Amino acid sequence: MLRRFDQALPRLSLQNRHRAEAILAIAIPAGLNSLLDILSIAIDLLMVGMISTEATVAVGVGLNYFMLIYVVTTVFFVGTNAMVSRFFGAKDFKAANEAFSSMALAALGVGVPLFGAAFFSYEGFFDLIGTSSEAKRLGLEYLSILIFVAPVFVLKTVMVSALSASGDTKTPFVIKLLSSLLNALLNYLLIFGKAGFPELGVSGAAFSTLVVNILELLILAYLFWRGKKSVAWSGKVSLDYIKRGVKVGLPSGAERCLTIVSILVITKLVASYGTPELAGYQIAVRIEGFAFMPGFGFMVAAMTLVGQNLGAKNPSEAEACVRATLWLGGIFMGILGLWMIFIPEVLTGFFSQDAETITLGALYLWMIGFSQIPLAMVFILDGALRGAGATKVTLWVNALSIWGIRIVPAIFIASRGYPLGWIYALLSLETFWRAWIFWTLFKRGIWKGVNI
Repeated sequence: MLRRFDQALPRLSLQNRHRAEAILAIAIPAGLNSLLDILSIAIDLLMVGMISTEATVAVGVGLNYFMLIYVVTTVFFVGTNAMVSRFFGAKDFKAANEAFSSMALAALGVGVPLFGAAFFSYEGFFDLIGTSSEAKRLGLEYLSILIFVAPVFVLKTVMVSALSASGDTKTPFVIKLLSSLLNALLNYLLIFGKAGFPELGVSGAAFSTLVVNILELLILAYLFWRGKKSVAWSGKVSLDYIKRGVKVGLPSGAERCLTIVSILVITKLVASYGTPELAGYQIAVRIEGFAFMPGFGFMVAAMTLVGQNLGAKNPSEAEACVRATLWLGGIFMGILGLWMIFIPEVLTGFFSQDAETITLGALYLWMIGFSQIPLAMVFILDGALRGAGATKVTLWVNALSIWGIRIVPAIFIASRGYPLGWIYALLSLETFWRAWIFWTLFKRGIWKGVNI
């Protein structure tokens, strides 16, 4: 298949079949891994939705709170990947193992106090959102268990990142596939009290998530401890590696924080137009989330291959890999964009029976569909710069573009009562602009001389 693809597109820098295979070998499992995360959340919401509307709101808001932990996990994912991929590319496996061990210990050191801070603050989050008293009660019941996942999640992120940095995204995917199946089974047994298990409701969903995450961590820890993978636990810890990893990852964590806040702002602006508009937007965003999966996979591929090739002192190959990834990612996400443009009502119709909601959701998909190829560029070039360690550059580009060109004008549009479609058009145009900025910076090669 790849051979025919290469012959059909001889001018797309994909002549090297091995390069294309290396990209897809990383991107496809990474994208599917992320897809499984989304499906697991969807199953949680689907099952608790059978209990009551308040249970759905409780779990939904609880998961929104838990997403804030992603700010911390992003720091460790990017920092670990940048260092380990460099050492791996330089064939300095001893340093790669030591860098991984150092970041794993740092993750454990951060994860425990993070759990403490989250444990004593999640009640205020429900007050901030303004849920009903029953939804808040159920939400607190859910988070009182789910919050124990925090230190496990941070440590697991370092392990997955180290494997990805070595080019192995298949192992995390296989583990995630098995744990996702177990999660669905435990949800059914614990939420509804089947096969002799107690009926725990939303607490059952939280227990299920906690159990499968601990299981994933134990399997990964075993593989690293026994040296079953290309990266292994060395037993040596370097404070210098921790400082270097955190220094590289912190801008990406700040970037993730700003992105999460911007999503909340846009959601609030859409809500100001009315309930049908908000319902249509939420459905459309859920559909768009599935389009993010190939983008995330190709981002990881770009991050890993850039880091490895810079570590091998081969920046020209790093650039060639990114260009090839851009073509592949653009084709994948471009096809998804065509679906959004030509059959948006069909897609939104899967999630709602209300004609107005379907139409309003389709409007968003139609607007966003045109920007899927630029969005692929943003994912991939952002990942390439992160892999090179140029995370301050990605922070400034994303912060200034999202807030200066997307958020501030969107607030103006909503405050003046202009049509909601103007905001959606703005989101699409901003993606084009950000893709052009990233491409300009990438071509200048400023990332080739960054030291980690």
